[in-house]
Amino acid sequence: MNFLKKISEHFAFTKNEQKVFFFLSLVFFIGAGIKGYKYFIYEPEHQRFDYSQTDSIFNELSKAAANDSDAVVKIKINLNTAAKHELMRLPGVGEATAERILLYRTEKKNFSTIEDLKKIKGIGSKKFEKLKPFITVE
Repeated sequence: MNFLKKISEHFAFTKNEQKVFFFLSLVFFIGAGIKGYKYFIYEPEHQRFDYSQTDSIFNELSKAAANDSDAVVKIKINLNTAAKHELMRLPGVGEATAERILLYRTEKKNFSTIEDLKKIKGIGSKKFEKLKPFITVE
């Protein structure tokens, strides 16, 4: 109890505040212990969810990055049929750029070549070169 007396003198806690402080500290450490137990002991590594198995684009990009080569990614996104969420998977393409691609596609009745992508605001030569291995027009 000497420890609580020092804390109360330093922070000027009342008896009730000491009890609340002690209770909250106890709950915090018990919660941290339970979380650690669940993470390190209860849930082994093989039971954790692996996103690379369900996301084929992520899986292919990971393999290409692991090989550290200019490996051609097998999965290409068709600009004329891709949905917004598929376009947002492309490197450097956010929600606004994906919407611009969809708008261009509806106005111009599809892309004729992949170079038409440069006509969209926000896609210049550098970004186009990054996107080129991942896109196709069929």
